[in-house]
Parts: sequence; structure tokens; C-alpha cells
Amino acid sequence: MRALRDMNMPKFVYEDVPLFQGLIADLFPGMMASRVGNEELKEKICDVLEKKGFKHEQETVFSQQVDKVV
Repeated sequence: MRALRDMNMPKFVYEDVPLFQGLIADLFPGMMASRVGNEELKEKICDVLEKKGFKHEQETVFSQQVDKVV
């Protein structure tokens, strides 16, 4: 489940993400695969995006941008 999600999510446009998440939930009912995190990497990515002026004003969208980069 994690491999399907992590390999495909970055390829989708914003509007298709809920549809894909629904499909994953149907294929793997009740399964929760938490994200493997690398907080130091995420912090560096956030710093670079902010310095370059690419930070989205909505925090949720910005978090999704960082996830795509990771």
C-alpha cells in the first residue's frame, strides 16, 4: 500500500488526489500505512521553498508540496 501511494501520489494533480486515496482505501480497507518521515530533509526543503518564494499561502497545500518533493 505504501509503495503504491508513495510512488503514484506525486504524479497526480491536486484534484485527483482524493480519488486516488479513495481507490487505495478500497483496495486496502482498514489499513493505515504511516508515512516514513525524514524531518531534517523536510525542514531543508521548507527553507529552500520559502527562500525561493515557492511557499503556498495555505499551509495544507504547502505541506502537500513538501511531500511531493520528498
